Amino acid sequence: MRIVEDKDGERFLVIESDEDFEKFKEDLLKIAREKAKDRARKPSYETQSPK
Repeated sequence: MRIVEDKDGERFLVIESDEDFEKFKEDLLKIAREKAKDRARKPSYETQSPK
């Protein structure tokens, strides 16, 4: 897995193997789970009853 820059200066991720893909997928899922935990702890203003 590597980051490549094209002629316009845009950077993108190149996944070169199945192992790279699995690692990338696991990293994304880990981040998503952490964000879900943070959101579960902080109540949304929309779900709170008005005072």
